[in-house]
Amino acid sequence: MFGLGKRGPVSYVDTHNAAVIRYRRYCKSFIWVGIINFIGLLVGIIQYYIQSASDKVPFYYCFGFSDFAFNLLAYTGMPAWLFWIVVVLLSILTTSGAVLLGLFASQGKKKFLIGMLVAYLLDWIFCLLAYFVAGEEVIGLMINAGIHVVASFFLIMALYEYYQVLNIEKRFKNIPTVAEQKEKEAQEKREENGN
Repeated sequence: MFGLGKRGPVSYVDTHNAAVIRYRRYCKSFIWVGIINFIGLLVGIIQYYIQSASDKVPFYYCFGFSDFAFNLLAYTGMPAWLFWIVVVLLSILTTSGAVLLGLFASQGKKKFLIGMLVAYLLDWIFCLLAYFVAGEEVIGLMINAGIHVVASFFLIMALYEYYQVLNIEKRFKNIPTVAEQKEKEAQEKREENGN
């Protein structure tokens, strides 16, 4: 009916592998969040050289923490060269942290998954602080919040798929795999032929 064809029974391996693949994809989205953070630095550098040096440089595409820190640093009056060195170092540090969290979490390491979720929850708070405390513009808040909503969706889905994998493993724990079933049948045939 409807041209879907007949589907055989879904095996444990197929179900488990599909859930693991989805989990890994969602975790790796945090790697892209880190890359967007670094792109935010590049956008900031380009805008700095397009605008006059006295204008405040927006960092809309950065982590909330980076946006907050950069806005506060802009008010310190430090020389521009020192400001950009600090910005680059902080961007490299936060991007590396996000990439490593996403990479290790995608390998199924629960501590890194939880660390990724906690880090992004804190980043939401810094996103709001950048607007309310550090003087980020409304457009910056909107862009940053939009990116955070999308990334948060992927992180929630990663958590959901992690528990799906655990539930699949628990549900199929006592069911033999196809290879184990074949080995059992082969063993029974050997026993019948031996008697």
